[in-house]
Amino acid sequence: MGRRFLGLCALAMMGALTACIKEPKPDPLPPLATGPFEPRLKEGWQVHAVSYAGVMPNPFDSTTTAQFQGEAYDVGGEFTFTDRNDSALVHYRIDFMADLLVGMVPLHYSKEGDGIWSYDSTLKTLWFYAYPDTLEFVVDYDADTLQLWHSDVIIDYPAMNISLPTRMDIELRK
Repeated sequence: MGRRFLGLCALAMMGALTACIKEPKPDPLPPLATGPFEPRLKEGWQVHAVSYAGVMPNPFDSTTTAQFQGEAYDVGGEFTFTDRNDSALVHYRIDFMADLLVGMVPLHYSKEGDGIWSYDSTLKTLWFYAYPDTLEFVVDYDADTLQLWHSDVIIDYPAMNISLPTRMDIELRK
């Protein structure tokens, strides 16, 4: 009986090890781009992924706050940069759904605008001036086929009638 028990244990352990699924490794980042940043922008970029994080009043306990963070879904949008009459113009659209906290109504974020843009290479910061809004994005990673930017934005959450200061990280691809 002892051998049969050991055999069953060994078989169970092999089955458990076989059932373990390795998490796929994330795609490695492409090499950093070389040369001026601005010409790369004019090739057009699609919003590929968005993540978010912030703090909000806890809807289940008004005496505390709740942290939210996650990966957005139903992500769409683009950034199109052009020059016209010595002006650097941008059209941008960011659109996604987010589940801030379990049990809450999903948030739909949609921001679109046309305006002028400027870039500070020292600060690695892009500014979009689309009256009445000004958006600021810090360029965290700059490659020929991938851009990683982040911004601190205010997201309106109509389900609770509040505005939420939020860090938004955006992945752009060609």
